[in-house]
Amino acid sequence: MSGQFTGDDIMLRTALALAALGAYSTSALAQSEPSSAYVQIDACPSYQLEGEPVWESACPGYENWSVFFRASEHGSGISYAFNGSERTDFYRPPAQLLFGNFHNTIEWRMDAEGVYATIHRYISEGPNMDADPNETEEPAGEPPMQRQDLLLITALTPDDYQTVACPLYVVDTSTIRDANNAARILADTFAPGHQCDDSEPYVFTAMDEIYATVEAFDMQQEAAGQATPPKSKP
Repeated sequence: MSGQFTGDDIMLRTALALAALGAYSTSALAQSEPSSAYVQIDACPSYQLEGEPVWESACPGYENWSVFFRASEHGSGISYAFNGSERTDFYRPPAQLLFGNFHNTIEWRMDAEGVYATIHRYISEGPNMDADPNETEEPAGEPPMQRQDLLLITALTPDDYQTVACPLYVVDTSTIRDANNAARILADTFAPGHQCDDSEPYVFTAMDEIYATVEAFDMQQEAAGQATPPKSKP
């Protein structure tokens, strides 16, 4: 995918991205410069589910947050809990390849009012069935392996004790050059004050549509007389 869209394409995809956001509360917009903290999730206690080839891990997150993982042969899901709350449903990013797992570092986005989002890389790998196996270094007859990296942005909503976190957006790093900064822009814009629902997170594949979505949101906020939160600079 080239990552280039026509004006009509961007308008349509912007509308879809904003619709996927669901309900949004403007009363909790952050007013201080955002920053990041990084938490390693190595060597977390884990156990195998009885009678299943599935492992669960429980990891300490930032401050009073806990992070849980459920891993099987072909992928992993992530869940959150805050200060002893019930953990959220496990969410697995929409990777297109056969095997997947999360990176061992989680970025936590915050401002003076507290933590409001995480950014976490999901790495998937699998055989490239479209490649010519005779033109690779793999054993004869075997397709080459390929990799896809996604950045999962999760909104943190500790005031809602029933659903303390939910997937917000996904950024495809294979089609967006500065994907880490793109994810921060989305987290800083949309995570503060977000109200979780059952919406599936929208997957961004081009920087143009991220800018268009953020600009459209800022215009909505300005028209409504609401302040927009500070963001990472492009």
